[in-house]
Amino acid sequence: MARDTGRTGPERSGDAAAPLRRVPLYAQAEKVLEDLLVGRQYRIGDRIPPEVELVRSLGVSRATIRAAVGRLVSRGLLVRRQGSGTFLARLPERSGQPGPAGIKLGSSVAQLGRLDTYTSIAERLGVKADRRHLRVEAARATVGEADALELAAGGAVTRVSRVLLLDGEAAAWMIDVLPADLIPAADVEQLLSSRQMVLDLLLDEGIPVAFSEVEISTALLDPARPPGALLRLNQPAAALLLTETMYLDSAGSAEGRPVQWSRNYFLPGKLSLRLVRDTPASKDPAIVLQLFTDA
Repeated sequence: MARDTGRTGPERSGDAAAPLRRVPLYAQAEKVLEDLLVGRQYRIGDRIPPEVELVRSLGVSRATIRAAVGRLVSRGLLVRRQGSGTFLARLPERSGQPGPAGIKLGSSVAQLGRLDTYTSIAERLGVKADRRHLRVEAARATVGEADALELAAGGAVTRVSRVLLLDGEAAAWMIDVLPADLIPAADVEQLLSSRQMVLDLLLDEGIPVAFSEVEISTALLDPARPPGALLRLNQPAAALLLTETMYLDSAGSAEGRPVQWSRNYFLPGKLSLRLVRDTPASKDPAIVLQLFTDA
């Protein structure tokens, strides 16, 4: 790419990174970065090089790189994680049609989709995510929690629960359970910000979560009992229940240890699902989830 002088030079034949005529530098940088994501075969979830490295390799100013990365973030191709860097959220669509702004969950361990958080999805959609009724407690695992996390019956766990708010409206009741030796309850309470999911905290703390398995079902919420009462329901409502188990990278844990078990109850109209099937048939289907802010 040409130096950041405000002018573009002649395009070199066969050079994919050559500048485009009469195109702003930040748009040129955006296109080059998009090509790099494909050409270098980045995988979803990979961290892209830091700004200083992109400035040096592409020969443009830091402001130009920042604008280009910002445009890719706004398109949902990249996602920023505070304190961790910028990561590939999805690959560019070569058909010219924008891809869904959602989370892609693999249907099996062998064929993984994108491991992302609901707050990251909301950020890409321009939706403000927040919480209420946060509770962090040191507890003993229930039978279901111990089974999911491969703990001894009654093992020590850290349990986190809260109501997810989207643009100020209740969207879901979430419960996350972690082995207590991973992060003690006192540390979670101190470190977890109002706009973070527990997964964000695990990644910020350098815990190498590699993949998750998700079971999708439904549940009937009673307005007189939690989570219906905490969601302020005035009548019974069917909720979409996502039960998710997250596992460590096998490089950090030979057994691929489960490190988080979550149950997320989404109110009607707050989450949709689409089944995406690819060819050839050997590829696993994926499920795309989309957040909504209107009831």
